[in-house]
Amino acid sequence: MISWTAARLRRDGDDEGLTLVEVIVALLVFATIIAGSIAAVGTVLSMTADNREREVASNLAQQAIDVARDEAVTNIVDQDENVSSPVVNDVKFTVRSVVAWVTTKGIDTKCTVPATSGNGALLFRRVSVTVTWDGMRGTTKPVRADTVVSPTSKINDPTLGTVLISVQSVRGTGGVGGVTASIAPDTTVSPNTATVVPAAGQPGRTNNDGCTVATKLSPGSYTVTLSPPAGSQYRDPLQAPNPVKRSITVAAGDSSGASFTYDPAMDAQPSYASNLSGGFAIPKDLTTSFVSSYGATTITPPASDVYLSPVPSGYQVYAGLYAPAGTVSPTTGADTSCLSTDPTTWPAKPGTTLTAPGTAVVDAANPTSPAPAPVNMGGTTVTIPKGDTIIQAVTTTPANGDPGCKATQTLTITRTGNSGTGTADVKIALPYGTWGVRSGTSLANLRAVSLKDVIGGLLGTGTSTNVVTIDPRLAS
Repeated sequence: MISWTAARLRRDGDDEGLTLVEVIVALLVFATIIAGSIAAVGTVLSMTADNREREVASNLAQQAIDVARDEAVTNIVDQDENVSSPVVNDVKFTVRSVVAWVTTKGIDTKCTVPATSGNGALLFRRVSVTVTWDGMRGTTKPVRADTVVSPTSKINDPTLGTVLISVQSVRGTGGVGGVTASIAPDTTVSPNTATVVPAAGQPGRTNNDGCTVATKLSPGSYTVTLSPPAGSQYRDPLQAPNPVKRSITVAAGDSSGASFTYDPAMDAQPSYASNLSGGFAIPKDLTTSFVSSYGATTITPPASDVYLSPVPSGYQVYAGLYAPAGTVSPTTGADTSCLSTDPTTWPAKPGTTLTAPGTAVVDAANPTSPAPAPVNMGGTTVTIPKGDTIIQAVTTTPANGDPGCKATQTLTITRTGNSGTGTADVKIALPYGTWGVRSGTSLANLRAVSLKDVIGGLLGTGTSTNVVTIDPRLAS
């Protein structure tokens, strides 16, 4: 080979070298080798870094276990989920500690039980720690560490029972902490062997998991009542500020539960007749209906602030009483539905545009912040004697497509009467529906009025000229 190469070099006039193809092939082979080497080096470096981070994660997991054990010595009942984000060697780690009760029946739960009885007594706490970090390889599993901690003092008595109380958010964000739960014998149950729970035996405030526990309760039937932190407004989805769970049965050597949905309230701020212009008078006893996926809640009289559960889907807001079809009186069984106030229940009408209901929507970033709540209404002008101080509107026989209101609504507008004779025109705002309107100087001497300039309504649809249909379907 060497002699052949030397012979080529000695050839006179032979200036032949490597061809372009040979150079390209050589470069391609070289590039392939280099790319593979770089990839291999990158993989080795990534695995080295991953192993280093995994070692740090193992130490962080063990530290979290040690913290949980120390905390259990004085605070095992109130232990809750904890998430921290330490930075080590410029790498951010996420350490999540999850705590749950384990009962003598093997039930593993944060603060609820699957059945009303037969759940067993609280035995110990299970602590599970998971550590992840930024830049983890896709094939790398989180570091996990588990332990159990036992109470340092006796929290159970074979002759007594326990109630686990859970408070969760309607927004699906987990537990609600800082809520006070109080427990007392259920006075609606008789006979009842439950005994009064002294202040020292009451459960503590809920932790960040929304959990608290009442222990060493005498067997019997109890109620659990929630209270918000001092100075705060909280509501459950049925708008109860202090929701109550009744008939919580406590059995000897067993655990029962009471679960709530309860949140810091959103502040809905109604603006009445905001769809009208020109200074319409609002009835002083007007009912406002807020309707969510959990049902309707009403407030009377008009208010500037209405505290509501921060239901994610929000509320439709109606002037007047709203009761869905099928609503009946709990005492008489009579139909008490009221659909007129909901514009969406009115049938379509050619040449008109429906006035949509107002809405109040919670601010996801700041659920307790004020939420505008427009209350759309119809308006009309009534001509009354100058001296009349009261205008009264009463729901009457529905007309012109009004879906009707079985529950009679009576609304009152007061004004300062004018001296002298003659008449005065007064603009009034009313909920959607069919109304009979009268006026007078007192409720004892009311008389029919004349109506004109109806916004969202038709005149003379009843048996007399003082009947008006306030219609959400306006001419297009």
